[in-house]
Amino acid sequence: MAEELSKRIDDVHKRLDDLRGSIDQRFEQVDRRFEQVFGELREIRVDMRSHFRWSVTTMVALFGVAVPVWMWVLGLVLKFR
Repeated sequence: MAEELSKRIDDVHKRLDDLRGSIDQRFEQVDRRFEQVFGELREIRVDMRSHFRWSVTTMVALFGVAVPVWMWVLGLVLKFR
């Protein structure tokens, strides 16, 4: 009886060790996946910064062109009234 109980306890310990190993592998997989995701997010952030700079520059340039054009058009409209 004691030998059988000892054998079962050893079996339970082996299963727990296997489970811990499996859990450790899963955590490593999750860590690698997080590293990949965060790497992709860093790349997206760099792209967004670049595009934001271009869009702000474009908006400022278009606004700088639009104001004189609107003033000219408004001047023409008021001149012909």
